[in-house]
Amino acid sequence: MLAGDAVAADAAAKRALFATTAAQAIDLESGGVARVADLHGLPFAVVRAICDPAERDLPPAALVALDRAGAIGFLAVLRSVARRPGQIPGLLALGRDAARARRGLQGVVCGSP
Repeated sequence: MLAGDAVAADAAAKRALFATTAAQAIDLESGGVARVADLHGLPFAVVRAICDPAERDLPPAALVALDRAGAIGFLAVLRSVARRPGQIPGLLALGRDAARARRGLQGVVCGSP
């Protein structure tokens, strides 16, 4: 797991990160928490569910979807889709993968499938 500071948005960037780090995934959120835990000698573990496979590019709307509070900014998504409607199949695939990842994560955390 790579504690990154930027999204790897396309398959080429994901391949390059793997080639240089051997990381199977990039995590933007947990690295800071891990550093603080380490600084204070606290144990830390992260469980992540990945919804964008390495071989697939993220649709542009996915890159503008979350606002600063982590909520989905529907207007930003709609604007992006209006500019590039060809990304709709990719967004639908990402949505399906995100739902599957969420179910898997719930199974790990809650102990049920």
